[in-house]
Amino acid sequence: MKLASFQLKHYHFTRLLLEANDGADISDSDMRDSPYRVPDADKLKTSIVLGEPDSLEEGAEPFFLLTLGLEYQEPEFPYHFAVELDGIFVPDEQEKESDDVRHRLVVNAASMLYSAVRDQLLTLSARHKYGPMMLPSVDFRPITPKS
Repeated sequence: MKLASFQLKHYHFTRLLLEANDGADISDSDMRDSPYRVPDADKLKTSIVLGEPDSLEEGAEPFFLLTLGLEYQEPEFPYHFAVELDGIFVPDEQEKESDDVRHRLVVNAASMLYSAVRDQLLTLSARHKYGPMMLPSVDFRPITPKS
């Protein structure tokens, strides 16, 4: 096994909200294929902000801060949620020289943080009244960072 080209050094949640939607039409028929309730990926609101330090002290390791936000509030789904978290990422030497370092970072970092959100929401919803919810697998490759 080898290390990934971007290392996650730290992450923390700045917002984590999960609410039962009592107005939803709850039916167990939508859970025949899976033990989890799964939100519609097309209706998942996602925000990604990539930050870079303006300057670094001499000898300091360059890093990026990526903030991932997710919100879901659909009337027919049994849960509403809003999550935001920050992750600090450090590229390896090869990535530092790459022309598309920002795009590769956004794709990889967002994927890592999304997995942390999926796990946290699954854990929280498992004890909620409508049962466990799992975020769908998504592809961050089409996302391009704004200059």
